[in-house]
Amino acid sequence: MKKVCLLVEDNDFIRNMYNLKLSKSKIDVVEATDGAMALIKINEHQPQVVLLDLMMPNVSGIEVLEELKKHNITPDLPVVVLTNVMDQATIDQAKSLGARDYIVKTDLTPSEVVEKIIPFLS
Repeated sequence: MKKVCLLVEDNDFIRNMYNLKLSKSKIDVVEATDGAMALIKINEHQPQVVLLDLMMPNVSGIEVLEELKKHNITPDLPVVVLTNVMDQATIDQAKSLGARDYIVKTDLTPSEVVEKIIPFLS
């Protein structure tokens, strides 16, 4: 079975870095640079896991989670938030909207992030 991760990140440098790490781990990467594109790519590619930034133009990561929850998609699609937003209210909100994990970018190396999402791909 193909292992597909949707990487939703508006920062080119960060997106390229995670794409490289995921690809080296034999994970196919589909990219989105904002939340609106993420929702389209989820339908088109049906990834096994989504790595979702919260602070993005147009449609935020929280709005993506709200949309997925509204359509009852998050029970089957693991979404892992990958952000620099560290306030507890946002963490609680993301988890209440179905995020399976909440990772602060500065807390883990890209390799550690890949290790955390691998269980969702099996």
